[in-house]
Amino acid sequence: MDIKLAAVIIHDIKNALGVLEGELHEMTMNPTREQALLAHETCASLQDKLIGFLTLYKAASQGLIARVDAVNPEDFLNGLVRNHPNPRSEIGIVVDASNMPVLGFFDENLIGLALEAALQNATRFARRQIDVGCMKDDAGFLVFSIRDDGTGLGSKEEKPSTGLGMELCRAIAQAHRKGDNSGSVSLFDRPDGGAEFQLRVP
Repeated sequence: MDIKLAAVIIHDIKNALGVLEGELHEMTMNPTREQALLAHETCASLQDKLIGFLTLYKAASQGLIARVDAVNPEDFLNGLVRNHPNPRSEIGIVVDASNMPVLGFFDENLIGLALEAALQNATRFARRQIDVGCMKDDAGFLVFSIRDDGTGLGSKEEKPSTGLGMELCRAIAQAHRKGDNSGSVSLFDRPDGGAEFQLRVP
C-alpha cells in the first residue's frame, strides 16, 4: 500500500473518531434522537473506512482472492440500495434493470464493498437521483455502474476525498480474474451531466 495514502487514511480515521467523540459528548449533556442518529451515521462511516483500509492492506500484503459465485445482479443491487445508509433523504437511488443479465459471476461480498464505497461517493455529489445498473459489454465483461446527476468530476468539496474508495474499488476489481483478463474501474463525466462510475469484471 502507498505510504502517503495510508497516512492520509489514518489521519481521516483519527478525525472521524474526534467527530464521534464530540457527538457522544453532546449526547451525554442533552440526548436527542437526532443526535443518536448522527452518531450512528458517524460510526457506520468510520466502520466503512476501517474495513476499506484493512481490505486495501490485505490486497497490498497478501493479495485479494475473489470467491466467485453465480449471483442474480438485480437482487444483489436491490439489496445494496435497500441497506445503503443514505444521509440525504432528498436523493432517490434507483436500480435500473434495463439490459441487466439474469446471472453474473462475481464475489458479492467484495463487489458489495466496492459499490457501497462508490455509492457513498455519488451521494455526496448527486442533486436528486442516483442510478445503479449492471449489464454485459461486447467483450463479455459484467459492468456495474453508478450514475449521479451532480456537477461532474472536478466538483469542489469543503473536505477533499482521501482516494480510499477508488483504490479499494480498483483492488477489488483486479481480484476478479478469468484467464488473462482481470477487472478494472473507471470514473468519467457523462455527456448529459453528472459523473459515472463503472466496475468491470470478466
